[in-house]
Amino acid sequence: MLRTILAAVDIKKRDDVIANISTLDPQKVEKITLLHVIDERFGKRNISEDEKQVFEKAQKGLKELGFSVEPLILTGVPFDEIVNESKKRKVSLIVTGAGNNPKWKDFLFGETVERVLELSSLPVMVCRENDHGRHIFRHLLIGIDFSNGSYNAVKAVKSIVEHKLTEIEKITLIHVHEKTTMDILMRYAAKEQIDREISIEKDRLDEICSSLSELGIKEVNVAMPIGRPAEEIIKTVKTIKPSLTVIGAQGTGDPAMCRIGATALRVAQFASSSVLIIPTEITDHAAC
Repeated sequence: MLRTILAAVDIKKRDDVIANISTLDPQKVEKITLLHVIDERFGKRNISEDEKQVFEKAQKGLKELGFSVEPLILTGVPFDEIVNESKKRKVSLIVTGAGNNPKWKDFLFGETVERVLELSSLPVMVCRENDHGRHIFRHLLIGIDFSNGSYNAVKAVKSIVEHKLTEIEKITLIHVHEKTTMDILMRYAAKEQIDREISIEKDRLDEICSSLSELGIKEVNVAMPIGRPAEEIIKTVKTIKPSLTVIGAQGTGDPAMCRIGATALRVAQFASSSVLIIPTEITDHAAC
């Protein structure tokens, strides 16, 4: 997944994308396409000299770290160009900043990244401010709801470890018991039945933990809060401060025609960490 990257940068804003991908191992990344799109909807056709210098500085910084970089400046609609170029170049990962949108009051989320998440069938990493150069994959929080999407997220992480693309020190698995469901069970089901269901889920989580530990992950933990999935994941991110949150694009309650479900989108919007969204089906060139 980390071998070929399309990194979409906004040279007018703080460069969270560059700060995060700079922590990757340049020996494991074959190529980074550094893309800036001039938004034609605002009537602009060229970048200023200052903007050009910022873009060239980002390119130079990555090259000095040992990355192979292809610079690309295009004019068009940003999300269309990002998705089209990722297909054309058959990249394995799209990396973008969170952007901004005045409609949101908290962590501002741009139209571009939201549309990329809706349109792209590739893994997408939404970057937020990196904490003093901390490695982006150092501590992962992985959302688990036992859907195909969440198992795909675990599979993607395992592939990264197996191919030795980066070092992961710690993983926290989070499975949220939906409060509404738990309230119904508490009202109508016997306690023994509830305990049995929770025990089964715990066994499944332990099985995932064991498989990750066998790959050499030093520390694997489990969190099982009760509440609304997106809100509990966002709250946990704030508490344990993972370097990256990993979540499947679709959960158990999402319609098949949606590329990204409500929980994944909300986590990408409001989590204070960077977020990696894994699609339900990963193409061959994005698999490792």
